[in-house]
Amino acid sequence: MNRLAKKIGILSVVFVMAIAVYFMWNQRNTEKNDVMVYTSMDEAALPVVYADMYGRKMNLLHGYVQDMAQTVSREALTVLPQDRNLNLGIANYNGTINGIQYEVRSLDLSRLVERTSLSKWDQEEGVVKASLPIQNLLTKDKEYILVLTLDTSDNGTLYYYTRIMWTDSTNAKEMIDFAVDFTTKTFNYDQARDLTTYLETSNTEDNSSLGHVSIRSSFSQLTWGGMSMKPVGEIRTTLKDLDGVMCSVSLEYQAERAGEGVDSELYEVEDTYTMKWDSRRIYLMDFERSTNQIFSGQKELFTGKRITLGITNADEVQTKKSPGGNCIAYGINRDLWTYDQKQGHAVKVFSFRSGTDDGLRSGYNQHDIKVLSVSDNGDVDFLVYGYMNRGIHEGSMGIALYRYSSGENAIGERFFTPVTSSFEMLKEEVGQLSHLGTNGMLYLMAGRSVYGIDLNSNEYMVLADSVSEGGYAVSSTERHFAWQEGNDVFGASVIHLMDLDTGIKREISGGEDNRFRPLGFVGDDFIYGIAKNGDIWSQNGRVLDAPMYRIEIMDQGGSIVKKYEQDQTYIADVTVDGSRIHLTQVLKNDSQSYSVSRQDTIVCNQEISNEELKGIGWYASEDRKKIYFVQLDQEASSRDVTIAVPKKVAYETTEVVELKSRPKNQENRYLAYAGGHYLGSSRSFIKALQLAYDKMGIVTDQNQQILWNRVNRPPVKTMKDPLKKGAAFNRNLSGFTDDGLMDGVFMIDARGATLNQILYFIGQGCPVAAYTGQGGYVLISGYDQYNVTLYNPETKDSQKMGLNDASAYFSGLGNDFICGVIME
Repeated sequence: MNRLAKKIGILSVVFVMAIAVYFMWNQRNTEKNDVMVYTSMDEAALPVVYADMYGRKMNLLHGYVQDMAQTVSREALTVLPQDRNLNLGIANYNGTINGIQYEVRSLDLSRLVERTSLSKWDQEEGVVKASLPIQNLLTKDKEYILVLTLDTSDNGTLYYYTRIMWTDSTNAKEMIDFAVDFTTKTFNYDQARDLTTYLETSNTEDNSSLGHVSIRSSFSQLTWGGMSMKPVGEIRTTLKDLDGVMCSVSLEYQAERAGEGVDSELYEVEDTYTMKWDSRRIYLMDFERSTNQIFSGQKELFTGKRITLGITNADEVQTKKSPGGNCIAYGINRDLWTYDQKQGHAVKVFSFRSGTDDGLRSGYNQHDIKVLSVSDNGDVDFLVYGYMNRGIHEGSMGIALYRYSSGENAIGERFFTPVTSSFEMLKEEVGQLSHLGTNGMLYLMAGRSVYGIDLNSNEYMVLADSVSEGGYAVSSTERHFAWQEGNDVFGASVIHLMDLDTGIKREISGGEDNRFRPLGFVGDDFIYGIAKNGDIWSQNGRVLDAPMYRIEIMDQGGSIVKKYEQDQTYIADVTVDGSRIHLTQVLKNDSQSYSVSRQDTIVCNQEISNEELKGIGWYASEDRKKIYFVQLDQEASSRDVTIAVPKKVAYETTEVVELKSRPKNQENRYLAYAGGHYLGSSRSFIKALQLAYDKMGIVTDQNQQILWNRVNRPPVKTMKDPLKKGAAFNRNLSGFTDDGLMDGVFMIDARGATLNQILYFIGQGCPVAAYTGQGGYVLISGYDQYNVTLYNPETKDSQKMGLNDASAYFSGLGNDFICGVIME
């Protein structure tokens, strides 16, 4: 009996030890792999398309289920071969393609150049090979839009868009090869020494973070700060722009760094290049690299009072705390997480990333997430906006509202609204206004209109139609929105001011002769200006401003807390920067003439903070430089942290909400781009030019036609007969008041540009009118590296003036230029 008991005891000890070893082994594997799970969502299903260009697979195109031609066509430019037979590869992921059709249209879509259906294509190992025999109907070196339509069995009709160009130039191949070689060499310190000649290293450049590297960065920054980095997978190459000698290319890829004691770190990287071709060499005009670490969610990242996010950029992170402060929602590189500080529980709430596909579709970066609210129990309301990579809306551009229920550990979609903006334009608008009010209303800006959506019924109202630049303002908290009646940029008889939490609206008006203009917010205090009807500042037939005689600041209760008014002094050019209001004082000379008196600043006693970066910090790592983290209030223990993902994404209660407004007269807008990215837009050409200038960018009209390009300017230009050469331009000078297309010339008010900036238009074959006072002007008709040529249209005389002298002369006259682009 004792022997039997002894055996039982030994076996029991062995069993307990085996159980302990098993659980220890399982715990270690769980700690290693518990974040390698993904949201329960339908996998990506749409084919992707790429072009065979210059011996490379280039310009990866993603499919749309809606018409997006004009808004997404700038994502890629495809150069046709000399015979115009464009070879495409279609990765259809075992789907079935029943038909292929394509259209070629003018950039403004008004003219159909060609429509053709293919009768045959080849299937090769999951890739359809098709050749588009584009007809000889194109003008050389002119851009068109190609719309590729696929008829599929599994996903219906899909649309793919790219701009195309037929050209004799071979410069693009050399510059694309240069960009790929440049990126490849940055991973090899010795090979990268060849790149130093292209850098413009500056002591003023911020070299503290590897998240952003530019042409002005140090050589150490360029070569990853000595980190052991290597590219993973293919480098995806996209030609963004080709305009004369200028070429813009984007390279996207993943890079990996072996970690210490944890799994490897994975990064998403984009390198953008702007280059200038010369027969002797290629000039690198601008280079930027953006690097963002993919947050793995490993337990080791939750330690102390930090959740370590890694190398990234400030615009890729956001946080929001629950009212009690316990639950934190944080967005990092298009992924949304929550963390319960008391429970030590993290949830990967939302991500399009997949553990099963190749990442070309689920990893597509044309979307983002915005946290709207976080509850103390862990519930989160958030938006996903842009291109939908997966799920029931795959292939749509739009805005989806989701709620994560912590109790059910599930996501429910509340509504989806399709939009026709590009992602970067949509991001600009959603970033300005997307507020979930305590009254159960969601307020959104989309398509330059503002909507209020009742989340109980999904009914919506149009708060403001076609808001114009300078005609509205949003507070930094997005709780307050102000807009003026009408689309007169210089003011209106009424301003509406609304508290988007309560729905309470005020109207600011008074006096028959007064015009009111929204200027901005300091915190949630509203700033507006008051001008008199008829107080117009005009010069050379164009309106500069409508100077205001008073500025008032209204608090949230509707009380006026500050008035700024001085006798015989008017106010123009007002900007709000945090808690400071900068303004220009002007004196009235006569009925429509003013002169600048001085600059002044109103300082408000309010502390303004960036809500999205609130709770985000960083520290300097010896090997990785600036490392971002989420700041916690309580200590986190890596061992005790639990990590989960939602068990399902539910669509039972979702509804498609079609937001429609009654657009008023659309203002002409100029769009600024650089490195293939949208930088912003303005009704003012000079403001768009300023956005693009430092980045060696371009300015286009609303139809994507390039109007100005910093790089593509010949070194010398001479017009023998500027009156004849610019005949249509000269005819339109008389009575010119507003920008637009006239007699085949796009007329541009370039007041405020420098002489050097407007030489581009002369280089493209159109003279520039420079006003010299009292309505008189000269035509700038030529330039070289030393002089400009000035032509007097009255005397028919020409004279040369040194560049520096001419620059100072026209600057003294206010740099009052009118430029033109001859549209073929």
